Amino acid sequence: MDGIDLLLAAVRWIHTIAAVVWVGGSLFYLLALQPSLSVSPMFESRPLLESAINRRFRDLVDVSIICLIITGVIISFDRLSSLPITPTYYAVLGLKLFAFLTMLLMARDLGSRMGRSWRAPQVEPIEPSISDVPKKRSTFRRLLSPSRSILIMGLVAFFLSALLVHVYESDVAGI
Repeated sequence: MDGIDLLLAAVRWIHTIAAVVWVGGSLFYLLALQPSLSVSPMFESRPLLESAINRRFRDLVDVSIICLIITGVIISFDRLSSLPITPTYYAVLGLKLFAFLTMLLMARDLGSRMGRSWRAPQVEPIEPSISDVPKKRSTFRRLLSPSRSILIMGLVAFFLSALLVHVYESDVAGI
């Protein structure tokens, strides 16, 4: 094992940790933190707590995205230049990139909407009108909220990563 192998192992480790932070953090946020906050007895401080948590998590996601982009380019370049790659590998890699780009766009949109709400708190109208009745979101829309969609795409990307390793190893064994 030479220095380049150690460097590539470190790059893959950083890539994996960044993915775990983003997807694992999303899983924790949706399945543990949000339900806990909704039953919290501290109703007055909930918006402040939620805002602080969202800000910190958004910072972690931003660092994870930067790490994923840099390490993903390095890993892809290494794999694509190492041996003849099959069309199956390209197809799975394309699907994984699509999943990542979808996550990235949804995260940017979600982050910018959350960022605006932190800077300019919404003021409730003094006298709510009949048209101000809150609309109940459908179960389907709730299930496919941006946060849940990002999590689903992250889990898909994890599966595609495992599939990429399998396809690559099969290609190497077939040579």
